[in-house]
Amino acid sequence: MITKTRERINLKLYDENLKILTNEIFEDIYTLNFFLQTIPKTFGQDKTLLIFNDLEKTSNVGDLSDKEADLEDYDHNVKLLLAKDENSYFIQE
Repeated sequence: MITKTRERINLKLYDENLKILTNEIFEDIYTLNFFLQTIPKTFGQDKTLLIFNDLEKTSNVGDLSDKEADLEDYDHNVKLLLAKDENSYFIQE
């Protein structure tokens, strides 16, 4: 689980039983991406589901009625990514 705010990026890494493996804080996306690429070797994970919650992105969907809301017109702040090898452990800004 990755949560991005203006001040920092927080990473909480869990195993398949939802036991926390590490809780890290990063100043920028570049440092986060470097750390992400170490996950397979450091923690022995073959595949990882990355949940990226960007709290800087806002959406006005909740303020609109159902008739007005077209979800394709808005950026969503949560992305789900499946990482399978070192090179796929990467978050784009």
